[in-house]
Amino acid sequence: MPIAEHLKPSLIELLLAAADDKLMLGHRNSDWTGLGPILEEDIAFSSLAQDEIAHAQTLYEFLSPIAAKDENELAFGRTAEEYRCATIVEPHDEFDWAAAITRQFFCDHFDRLRFRRLAQSNHKPLADLAKRIGAEEQVHVDHADSWMRRLGRGTTEAKERAQKALDQLAPLTATLFEPVDGEPALEKDGIYPALEQPMIELWRREVDAVLKDAGLSAAFTDVDPTKKGGRRGIHSKAFSELLDEMCEVYRIEPGAKW
Repeated sequence: MPIAEHLKPSLIELLLAAADDKLMLGHRNSDWTGLGPILEEDIAFSSLAQDEIAHAQTLYEFLSPIAAKDENELAFGRTAEEYRCATIVEPHDEFDWAAAITRQFFCDHFDRLRFRRLAQSNHKPLADLAKRIGAEEQVHVDHADSWMRRLGRGTTEAKERAQKALDQLAPLTATLFEPVDGEPALEKDGIYPALEQPMIELWRREVDAVLKDAGLSAAFTDVDPTKKGGRRGIHSKAFSELLDEMCEVYRIEPGAKW
């Protein structure tokens, strides 16, 4: 089913949110290359970071003809206010492994549900793309779940660090669920169909089950639809610093062909 013209701006917002989340998270996690707690995990986490960036690239490529912009321009050529990533992916984890894993855990469970919804889209090219990404998201979820259990059931220090990370990051998970402009219209039209239950309820049930199994807990905050955050271009200072670093080479010569 083709996308109606009046829905294209909202679809661009929705897919930019997904791509921007993945680009920023992948960039943050790539800082761990060479620094993982063990060699096997160093390789695994670097691979996951690469996956996130590859997913972002695929989404930008899909968006390019709809937005009438080159995928590199979408990734690196926007102003800070034009990015739609959630606040939770913006800050540096300060090389705290528990914080890095906890953020990945929250975001992976969110993405699995997000791409499950997109895989049911009545726009077949989008549904096909979401199915491919969704299959890889399951691998990400399994990895994050395994580490949350490992930290929660590990040494006293490991559990304390994991719980501290949960306490710090749980309030920011509400930013994942901030709606983009026009999202209700996409749901109504079937481009981004709703799940059998509200997405946030399914997400909390999934993450709570893993945390309970790990002997951990998290206190989540409700989504305030009136509060504007990353999905609507309001970002943290950490994001501006991240964007400047990430786009440094592109900004030297934006039109360069690599």
